[in-house]
Amino acid sequence: MAKRTPGLEKAVSIIPKAIHELGPKQEREYYQHWVLWHWADIVGETYAHNVKAVAIDKKSLYVSCYDPAWANETRYRMPQIVQQVNNYAGAEMIKDIQFNGSWRWKDYAAKADSGKAVEQAGEKGVPSASNTPNTHNAQEMNWARERAKMPLGKQDLQQAEKLGAKLEDEELALKIRELYRKNRQLEKLRKKNGWHPCRSCGSLCPPEEVICHRCVSKKLEDVRARIRAVLRDIPWARCKEVSEYVPECTPKLLNEQRAAMVQMQAAKVSILDHTSMEAKTLVMLYRCLPPEQLTEEAIKRAFYELRFSLYWPPDFKLPKRYEAIPLRHAEKRQYGKKKKTQDE
Repeated sequence: MAKRTPGLEKAVSIIPKAIHELGPKQEREYYQHWVLWHWADIVGETYAHNVKAVAIDKKSLYVSCYDPAWANETRYRMPQIVQQVNNYAGAEMIKDIQFNGSWRWKDYAAKADSGKAVEQAGEKGVPSASNTPNTHNAQEMNWARERAKMPLGKQDLQQAEKLGAKLEDEELALKIRELYRKNRQLEKLRKKNGWHPCRSCGSLCPPEEVICHRCVSKKLEDVRARIRAVLRDIPWARCKEVSEYVPECTPKLLNEQRAAMVQMQAAKVSILDHTSMEAKTLVMLYRCLPPEQLTEEAIKRAFYELRFSLYWPPDFKLPKRYEAIPLRHAEKRQYGKKKKTQDE
């Protein structure tokens, strides 16, 4: 087939070329939409379910999230997410992440986990109104307006007055009482709409969730910590080996923690150090090489690839690539010259 139609190309190679021909502006916009469309592939299904990528503008990624815990998670993982997005785009597309408040509850509820049991009615697969009345109401309501309508009991009002009784600053006391009353109103509104206690910590979570987002984040961080502990003991371990100690380990989580540990370890190692235990551990971690496969050439190649992350001594001048890593054809020429000299 290739011989009969030598000029045909696949769509995978034609589309990028066509977009490139339209100009840099259209090409940039195309890859921005490409990143937004593949947001779940970049950061994972769980994170994408709770943090929505809204837009990319002036090298800033705008995201929205419903829960403050996921907002804190985003701030904590910002350098890592920026690197993941740029790696996926193949260029420096973003430099930072900013928050956008346009994601309403109905957008969050509409993306509920499809794996959870929700009975459907009708040929179009619409959720049954008799089984999911609270979710439907939650999608349509204005939460701030409905919260303000929730009545508070006498006990709640008395408790609010006690909170600010010992404060000398009256303005601060009023703010504390107001926050307490709003929090109690929000709790009652959530219970009215089917929110239930988290199985882990007891705080309220949406009807379609089993545990709250804070507990999900804590469990995920615990898995990350155990993966790092395994990599500290077995730097060359791959996913199959790590899974023996951490069953929840996935290739994505392992790669994230390995990359983070490589960056931390590289900052402690000098670019001229090829013999210390720290340098060898860094190469084993970066290349997934067991100790018996660790050679001088492997260390040189790894250090050249990590050259911008390693520590540079004062007045250090970076060598050229062929000085640090011998090229294959250069090695062949050198080998030919040596053999010719020996024959003579």
